[in-house]
Amino acid sequence: MRTVPAYDKRKQYTLPEYPPSELRAGHEGTVYLELYVLPDGRVGEARVKTSSGYPRLDEAAISHVKRTYRLTPAMEDGKPVADWVVLPVVFKIENR
Repeated sequence: MRTVPAYDKRKQYTLPEYPPSELRAGHEGTVYLELYVLPDGRVGEARVKTSSGYPRLDEAAISHVKRTYRLTPAMEDGKPVADWVVLPVVFKIENR
């Protein structure tokens, strides 16, 4: 049986830093990222699947996720394997 990568429930995930220019402009949105999660849970590659509509928000999400996220890897026959997963990153000013 194969599982997919997922958030590690033992870890607390942080939101990316809001780019100051986007904050001042009042830009909000959700970017959906395709993440290639390595067998050790690190993010090996990240790319935009669906844009927030604001390139700076998308870039901030990719940079943050690649630098800080560690997920539970996919499992196949009881062993961790690399696989893709889609995860949302939400930019909402009231959360800041």
